[in-house]
Amino acid sequence: MVAKGTLSYLWVLLKLNMKAALALRAAYAVRTIFNIGNHAIYLFLWVVIFKTIPSIGGWRMEHILIAYGLAILTWGLLSFFAAGLRTLPRQIDEGSLDVYLTNPRPLLMNIALGSTQYAGPAEIIFGLVVLTIAGHLTSVSIPLLIFLGLCAFIVFASLVLAYGSLGFWLKDYHASAEEMYFNFFIMATRPEAVFHNWMGWVIVTIMPIAFMTHIPLRALIDDNIYALGLTLFGTTLSAITAYAVFRTGLKRYESGNRFGVHG
Repeated sequence: MVAKGTLSYLWVLLKLNMKAALALRAAYAVRTIFNIGNHAIYLFLWVVIFKTIPSIGGWRMEHILIAYGLAILTWGLLSFFAAGLRTLPRQIDEGSLDVYLTNPRPLLMNIALGSTQYAGPAEIIFGLVVLTIAGHLTSVSIPLLIFLGLCAFIVFASLVLAYGSLGFWLKDYHASAEEMYFNFFIMATRPEAVFHNWMGWVIVTIMPIAFMTHIPLRALIDDNIYALGLTLFGTTLSAITAYAVFRTGLKRYESGNRFGVHG
């Protein structure tokens, strides 16, 4: 019964977000066109690059398409369905989490679905189109691609939650956090060979964007079962770590509330 009630509540929140997006059709259309154009130009630049250079560290155009498709899909999913995670630092500064703390529903779900970004659906569609094109070029397993897309979303959402939770300790952190989220997205779309030496360790430890795209690509294109297992491990560890950081910060926030202090 509890699970059924939670799912019903989740569905209500999703419908409210969709209604909010449809209420501003003109602004939504303009933003959609601009975003799709921006992403298309970015991919076109890679087409030009690979006409001159056959590959970059073993990456070809199909690698870029899958990496970018996964990254933009996860960005769109997070922006539309869980934008509250992106605004977590601002909510901490403003003391907005108090509302969620008094709600009996799951706290993290409330925070995630508490706001939405209207560009999300367009980015989701664009990501799916890019992945479809990449799928035809490479003949990769579509079910595996969908599964790894889900893993990429969990990793990215975990990154946003973990780094957003630093707002429990840092004041006026929201602008810096948003820049970090965008940089995570950009890093995930770059060829793996770019991150050599110590940077290679960074992208699998403190900024594990490698589990969004780089390692899943090995599982998809090279049929590397070890890479698939590593992706699952990295996804699970990212989620657990992010939740632990969030809960630790939340305890500090709750303690501050008792004395009328936030952060």
